[in-house]
Amino acid sequence: MAKTIAIVGNGPSRRLFDTFDGDICLCNIPQLDIDYTYVSIVDRIAFNHIKEKEYKIRDILTTQELHNAVSKWGLDTKPAFKLKLMNSAATAAYYFAQDYDVIHLYGCDALWSEVTTSHQDEIIKRPPRNPNLHKQWRKHWQTVWETDKTFVIHHPIGEQPIDYRQNVCWVGE
Repeated sequence: MAKTIAIVGNGPSRRLFDTFDGDICLCNIPQLDIDYTYVSIVDRIAFNHIKEKEYKIRDILTTQELHNAVSKWGLDTKPAFKLKLMNSAATAAYYFAQDYDVIHLYGCDALWSEVTTSHQDEIIKRPPRNPNLHKQWRKHWQTVWETDKTFVIHHPIGEQPIDYRQNVCWVGE
């Protein structure tokens, strides 16, 4: 039986995520009321917000550099990511491709659109994003697709899938 995980990003389409039979990785500061297995964080700004608001988040996977920087705060971090691929979802997908056969992706709207907004922006104020950010992210996702694991991108019905590679499947919901 294939080992599966769902990575739930923070794009508008994360609303498609409902239930999942497998492990679940949320990105950045969890805002969904679901039982998750991991949290992926690769941005210092998210850690600063966690400390400031005194959030209790468990099982955070991050880079060695960020783990070292925030270890004095007593957060439950693991320096798991050897490679940072610009955002938490892509970095987690690349990492989990080591141990999982099928990786489901929710809330990763930039994979099929120019949308790079994030539900994290509702709680952490950031400067405006580069209008070509989706193209930069897609370039980094190529490294993920090259792992040859099976990736399932969940997207709203009516969106046009992009032919990334044979191992990248699309599910309209």
